[in-house]
Amino acid sequence: MVVYRLCASCSDEGLRRVLRSRIYVLDFDGVLVHRFTQFMDWLSARKELARAMIEGGFNVEVISRYLDPYDLIKLCYNELGLHKDFNYLSKVLEAFELNALPKLVIEPTAKKFIETLTSLGKSIYISTLQSSSVIESFTRMIDLPLKDLVIRARDSGGRPKPYVDQLAELLKLNESIVVIGDSCTDGFLARNLNASFVALDTDGYTYHELCYVGAVAVFDGLNDLLELIIEAHENGIN
Repeated sequence: MVVYRLCASCSDEGLRRVLRSRIYVLDFDGVLVHRFTQFMDWLSARKELARAMIEGGFNVEVISRYLDPYDLIKLCYNELGLHKDFNYLSKVLEAFELNALPKLVIEPTAKKFIETLTSLGKSIYISTLQSSSVIESFTRMIDLPLKDLVIRARDSGGRPKPYVDQLAELLKLNESIVVIGDSCTDGFLARNLNASFVALDTDGYTYHELCYVGAVAVFDGLNDLLELIIEAHENGIN
């Protein structure tokens, strides 16, 4: 039995229509792997990144408000663009990410999920706040050709999600797009792309929060989502 909850703005048929979208934008941490950040030396990463940012001129009071190193890195880009030291600061965080790779827990359905989307003729993007080195290592771990994916990582150039700099080409296409993720950031990305948002419940955000930022449905797991994608394509047409 497929387990999911519709948000108030969507019907079952509407959800199936969304799942027949041609372009899929996937989050990495929370969709393809399990809570990558918990395997990092989280506090050390936060401390080293904060030190580098303060030495680079960031306001100490502002920095002190954030414990999550990924919230800190988000301070390095805004409506004005990327901070001049963004690449350097990204590398500071990347060192801790790469150290965590041996402990990475891959979602068991991840390889099948991507291969199924490919077999259905989908264009697949990975949009993530992790570095491109992490995503490339992940694809090697599950023996997945990079040619099947378009990677838009933190260091891919331009502002990362929820901004659309890295996915600007999608705005020019007359194609249906769905963002799959587990956070409010993914919901904001979908909104900025004029895309649909399908959420996974990984305990970081409530059903209500995910619906509030635009999710059409919230799934308990990737396997349930995959089952419904297959069903939607077998039993319906765009």
